[in-house]
Amino acid sequence: MLDMYWVYDLPNWLFGTLTVAFFVGFATVGLAVHRRFVLRIFGRHPHNDMVSYYLAAVGVFYGITLGLISVGTYTTFSEIDTEVSLEATTLSAVYNDVSGYPEPTRSILKQHLAEYTNIVIDHAWPLQRKGEISTEGFRKLRDINKTLVAFEPLTARDQIIHAEVFRQFNQLLELNNARLQSINNGLPMTMYIVIVVGALLNIMVSWLFIIDNNRLHNALNILMAALLGLLVFLIAAMDNPFRGQYSVGPDAFEFVRDKVLEAPLDK
Repeated sequence: MLDMYWVYDLPNWLFGTLTVAFFVGFATVGLAVHRRFVLRIFGRHPHNDMVSYYLAAVGVFYGITLGLISVGTYTTFSEIDTEVSLEATTLSAVYNDVSGYPEPTRSILKQHLAEYTNIVIDHAWPLQRKGEISTEGFRKLRDINKTLVAFEPLTARDQIIHAEVFRQFNQLLELNNARLQSINNGLPMTMYIVIVVGALLNIMVSWLFIIDNNRLHNALNILMAALLGLLVFLIAAMDNPFRGQYSVGPDAFEFVRDKVLEAPLDK
């Protein structure tokens, strides 16, 4: 399968410009080459009403497909962004709850949680942007789990706190696993082939118009191609939520590290 992930290493303005330029170039060159064949095969008698009917029909089917894909891509992006925020919020809750543990368990757990936060931000997230999964976070979560399992609550108060921390920690594990499983989440290559080929077919139908004013025909063709290019770019930019300039970042975890974790643990 062709690896196109390199496009996410480009700035969004360059990625968008290249996408639009591809469709506009295809439309412009194709119209110039195809014009003589249209006139030779179909003659100069215009059949623009028939072409308009088919272009509208093809455009409707393609527009519905593109719209559904766009909505689905944005929904997936938003859901993953929400899950990341919830993971950071749960991490903050666990950190606050462990303040009820006696020493030295309290300091050990807080240290582990602070280290885990730094691992997610400084180590795991850069790897996620490359589609890779870090194992450092797993190891730190296992250390936290071992510390919790080894703790034996002696009072009713300790039992309540311990049960709540375990509940929050299990939720943190679930959200962490969900984030890691969605690192390479994106549309399959087959879907992208349908999107791109569909856009090109719409442009090719517009070549069948017979318009005496070549400049007008070129302008309409370019505008249509530019719009289709922008829509394809929009889908690609939102796809793969952890890749590219427009992606889910570690902002929520950075907020927890800067505003929630105690200052001595941030050093």
